[in-house]
Amino acid sequence: MVLELRVREHRSNGLNAYACSAMPLGVKTWENSRTVYAQTRTTLPVPTSVRRALGHLRWLEHIHQGHAMKRRHFHLWALSAALPPLAHARKPIRATPIDAIAQIKALLITTGPLSRGYLIAPNGRLNWYFTNLGLVPMVQYLNATDLDTYIRQYLDLYLSRVESNSTISDVNFNDASLQNITLVPSDSDNSYAATLASLTARYLRASGNWSWWDANKAKLQTIVDANVTALQKPNGLCRVFQPLRSSPVANYGYLMNNAEDYRGLRDFAAIWALRGESTLANHYNNVASTIAQSILLYLWDSGLSGFKVSDQEAYADSTSFYPGTTCQVFPQAFGISELSPYFTPAYQFLNRYSPQWPKEIYDPFPWCMLGYVAAKRGDTVRASTQMTSTEKKYVSDPALVTINELGFYLRTQSLLNGFGDI
Repeated sequence: MVLELRVREHRSNGLNAYACSAMPLGVKTWENSRTVYAQTRTTLPVPTSVRRALGHLRWLEHIHQGHAMKRRHFHLWALSAALPPLAHARKPIRATPIDAIAQIKALLITTGPLSRGYLIAPNGRLNWYFTNLGLVPMVQYLNATDLDTYIRQYLDLYLSRVESNSTISDVNFNDASLQNITLVPSDSDNSYAATLASLTARYLRASGNWSWWDANKAKLQTIVDANVTALQKPNGLCRVFQPLRSSPVANYGYLMNNAEDYRGLRDFAAIWALRGESTLANHYNNVASTIAQSILLYLWDSGLSGFKVSDQEAYADSTSFYPGTTCQVFPQAFGISELSPYFTPAYQFLNRYSPQWPKEIYDPFPWCMLGYVAAKRGDTVRASTQMTSTEKKYVSDPALVTINELGFYLRTQSLLNGFGDI
């Protein structure tokens, strides 16, 4: 059974009203409804309440069909037991700046088989991808001792947990002791490897620990090759999983993942260049350039002036916050310079269809990356508004401000304080 949120337009006295209902439909009917939308390109101004319901129903459909959980939703599922019940009425929450570096350090695991890893949030799981994103912006603020404690030892742990096929599994902790664990599949292969490459590059530039690089470069190269370059499809985009991984979305070329792949490859190439390995540097740079070109060719919707979620979509998705409008900022967030002419229309797409994102009303998680891109663009009003929203959320529901959110919060804070982009 597939759930559809059906939006009906009623015209009365010249005003449009909307009603929605969830109903079981056959897969064919669901596809037909999407085809009608695709052919007409008609987008109704759906109220926020309807958009929220649509997102929830899509999540239920996604889980019901046995798909791998989306990168955001599984955290809500995993953390729900740890979250306090939401009160119907709360006292006003006073926002104070988050010491993101201190809070990320506090998530360091100091006991058990995953010692030197990080929880995504208090009482959370270990997700390598989100940890990579959280640690990248922190690197430049650490002294030599902290670089070793908080970054090098984590990288060592990551490499020690890589499996024979060069993938890695996330970790659920079965109790508060952190001793008993359950391995769970990662939500992608390419993004994990790409963000690992970016974190490695940041660490090496900051530490100058080239003996560590010499000892680990072969394994790092194998990880990047197996999970990024080898997953490049004929259209130039990278698929989500290695071919043997069973998932309905395994062959998708997602905008979000490919933006991360691009950045990881550029960062990885820069390290090879620093070490005088020009052939390898050129190789990884060429793959990155192809990804950028393919994003433009296959994922830009010139009619709607927005990016498509993946190469399986006919048009940019204006009806969902995640992934439809949030994905618009990924090319700018990850610095795909070849696509800079499209940064502004993509950002306008986000603000047109999700105008209240700085207030964080569309999703349980903050999506601090949006504020980071706003700050990069000089949109200080939206960036500051979202930072305040995140600070309030951290007081009321700290488990939702996960380690990756803290990382992008730190990047936004740095820009708004007049420092360079991290």
